[in-house]
Amino acid sequence: MSIRDDPRRGSVSMDPIRVLHVDADPAWTATVADCLERAAAPIETLSATSASDALERLEHADIDCLVSEYDLPDMDGLALFDAVRTAHDALPFVLCPGSGSEAVASEAIGAGVTDYVPKGEGAATLRDRLLEAVDAIRTRSRRERQLRAVETAREGISLLDDDGRFVYVNQAYADLYGYEPSTLIGAHWERLYPDEDIETVREEIIPTVMAEGDWFGETTGLRADGTTFVEAHSLSTTGNGDLICTVRDVTDREQRKRDLERYETIIDALGDPVYTVDSEGRYAFVNDAYAAMTGYEKDDIVGRHISFLLDEPSVERGEDCVRSLLSDDTDARQRTYEITVETSDGERIRCEDNVSLLPLADGRYRGVAGVVRDITERKARERELERYETILETLPDEVYSLDAAGVITELIPPINDDVSTTGHRPEELVGEHVSIIMDEDDIDTAESEIEALLRDADREHASFEMETITKDGERHPNENHIAALPPDEDGRFRGTVGVLRNIADRKARERELKAQNERLDRFAGIVSHDLRNPLNVAQGHLERVRETGDCDDDDLEAIAWAHDRMAVLIENLLTIARERDPDPDTEPVDLATLVADCWRHVETDDAAVAIETDAVVRADRARLAQLLENLVSNAVEHGSTNPDARARRDAEPDGTAITLTVGDLDEATADGFFVADDGPGIPAAERDRIFESGYSSDGAGTGLGLAIVERIADAHGWTVTVTEGADGGARFELTGVDLVDRPGDEE
Repeated sequence: MSIRDDPRRGSVSMDPIRVLHVDADPAWTATVADCLERAAAPIETLSATSASDALERLEHADIDCLVSEYDLPDMDGLALFDAVRTAHDALPFVLCPGSGSEAVASEAIGAGVTDYVPKGEGAATLRDRLLEAVDAIRTRSRRERQLRAVETAREGISLLDDDGRFVYVNQAYADLYGYEPSTLIGAHWERLYPDEDIETVREEIIPTVMAEGDWFGETTGLRADGTTFVEAHSLSTTGNGDLICTVRDVTDREQRKRDLERYETIIDALGDPVYTVDSEGRYAFVNDAYAAMTGYEKDDIVGRHISFLLDEPSVERGEDCVRSLLSDDTDARQRTYEITVETSDGERIRCEDNVSLLPLADGRYRGVAGVVRDITERKARERELERYETILETLPDEVYSLDAAGVITELIPPINDDVSTTGHRPEELVGEHVSIIMDEDDIDTAESEIEALLRDADREHASFEMETITKDGERHPNENHIAALPPDEDGRFRGTVGVLRNIADRKARERELKAQNERLDRFAGIVSHDLRNPLNVAQGHLERVRETGDCDDDDLEAIAWAHDRMAVLIENLLTIARERDPDPDTEPVDLATLVADCWRHVETDDAAVAIETDAVVRADRARLAQLLENLVSNAVEHGSTNPDARARRDAEPDGTAITLTVGDLDEATADGFFVADDGPGIPAAERDRIFESGYSSDGAGTGLGLAIVERIADAHGWTVTVTEGADGGARFELTGVDLVDRPGDEE
């Protein structure tokens, strides 16, 4: 028995409104008064500068609404509110503080003020909220007057809920059936009908009311003493979905003449605009609510054609609706369609019109009755919702919403996608906890952000980085932008909405930038380290030329080699700086020849070399030379400066401090070669660290030489390790080397 819909919002009556404004600030008082004068409704503003002045004015003037500052000279605004409520319990009271706070607002709302509007929201907002407060009070007063009229009416009137039980009966209704009103409250309507009539009411009358909105006719009433009577009976649905019932004992048929007046009273009490139109399309009846909606007097409407208030498309839709109801192809007696009502001031109101045929007279059409509801706001909400839905559907990102428990309530994939970025279809995720696509750490982060949002009223949204877990178990980095949904009517948290933006590309760019910065750091270190050897060679020969004044071919050749070597190094280093891991440009390289060449161009005055290899390796010649030069420089630098090496140099006839050996590895062990020296060696505890960038055993070097060796070896796919040499020095072994057979090796 339920037909529910939102009640139509009322509008402020055009009756003059008298406002008492209590504030000691004359500038603000003038601003408010000026704003109120420009309101659509006529408003008269009275002012008072203190609470005592305001209370005195209330004793001698009729006031419709009181607006008060919180900070008053003689008492605060809430104390004034308490004093006003003592004598004027229904007077709207709006607190308008100049420096409000959450504490004041909470106390004001708890005390029961009609509204709380800080001055910072502006005079226009205060005006609108004031008008709403006055309208609410006046509407309530009208309904109370209507209820008193219903209570004192001679007709029996009752109200039933959607379970068919009485929630209200007036005294006349209870007397008609021989009960006290309190006895009928909560009872089912079946108590008041004979058993043989209950099925008719249930199967015919109630369905008609549900379909058409009302029913008029005669039924048989059952009194408490068991007697029956014929009752004129009307049933109508209210805007809240309840059922309003009126009955009258019409055993005496002369009372039927009062039916029309009774029905009109009930229709007016419903609050919804109601009308009837005759067979010519002219208004035969409109209630007060219909007249108020249009801005015309009822007498100005009755007798006019419906085109007086409806635009042409609405008239055409109404005619189509009537033809449909009169058609032999349908048994329907009610239709709903949309109309546009043009009010007296030119406003166009979008309405929903629920029409039913009036009973036919000898089979002839007599007209229709209709109940109208203003759906302007509903249409605006629908358009706004459609606009937001369109925006969400065209976003390149994923949008979701969660309830307060973290359960997914909606998910909209990126534009043109039927599945989410996690590989799930939306319907697979709706109803699931968010943990299906997020791990616990990210959920904890999200909950912390939400708690921070709820604590900070000025903060509307937050963002954080997280990973989504796909249907296949993969993890994708995302940036999650979240906001809290508006709280429910009790102020409780309802959940969140969020936008997920995939940041895999951004993360890749960040990693690339980090790698590039690291390469540039290495580039700077390598430049300072590897250019030092050829630069030292050139500087040494140049210094000798300057000292002797003799520029021989060996000096020029050494200087030329140093410059060529620096050019090659610079080119290679630029390649390293520009590329992530440049592939070696390999070719067969005679290892012994390259070692001898490198030895000649490294400062090795007190060192000797023993070349014990005839291997040909496939390598990048320039980068292999760089590797060998760094190994030679490392051995000479750390070996020749050792005290034992200096003693050995002094003891040897040729002054050799250290001997470097380059030879082949045992083929049974691995393919490759070694570089060993007979210097002090490298302690076993430090061998795992020597290839780290920046590591130097004595703190005097750059710590890059052996790191460069390992980098070049890795680029070739080789492995470099360090052990103790046969003579106690350091032995570097390079394995995994691609050896090239010399011509004739097989013979």
